[in-house]
Amino acid sequence: MTAIRVALVDDHRLFREGLRALLGTQPDLAVVAEASDAREVPGAVESTQPDVVVLDYQLKGVAGPSIVRDLLERNRNRRILLLSMHLEEDRIAQALAAGALGYASKEQSATELFSAIRTVANGRPYLAPNLSNFVFDDYVRIQRDGKPNATPLAPLTGREKEVFELVIRGMANDSIAQTLAISRRTVETHRSRILHKLHAHSVADLMRFAARHGLLDA
Repeated sequence: MTAIRVALVDDHRLFREGLRALLGTQPDLAVVAEASDAREVPGAVESTQPDVVVLDYQLKGVAGPSIVRDLLERNRNRRILLLSMHLEEDRIAQALAAGALGYASKEQSATELFSAIRTVANGRPYLAPNLSNFVFDDYVRIQRDGKPNATPLAPLTGREKEVFELVIRGMANDSIAQTLAISRRTVETHRSRILHKLHAHSVADLMRFAARHGLLDA
């Protein structure tokens, strides 16, 4: 069995050594490179050609997405798993938009992290189980459609955009119906279509979508 070759990038030596020891218990995982700051990363990765780069989100003032972009410019097929204590959706979105294939939490168990590495090594996306899949689905859709610069509300009709704006303002269906002079049933139909088109599952998802795209202030 050929072991999955892993590069560890983290500026906390004790954490890195602990993670290396944990990975050493797995016969199919082998640490082939380590780096503690952004300057060391390209050389460590290029000289060892790991199957997966496990990258801390923040390295002494350098954000993970910046390192992800640099690695992918050198090798567009590089597979990168971000590992972080921070689970804010904007961080996850930035990492995925930069090209990372996965995002894991340092709060996860060793077993879950092993699984995350194996998943990314096989070319499949990974997101920590306690994170919302909505942000992940959103960026996967953008990458698949090849429209990173498209307006986020492009899939919606004019009326659906009006309903969307009122929904994220917190208005109930009856109030939206009165404001737009349409029936409550029509509002419900528009809301259902908005959720489907934006790959959302709830009003909370729509609020996150709006916040991520700077639509709340608008």
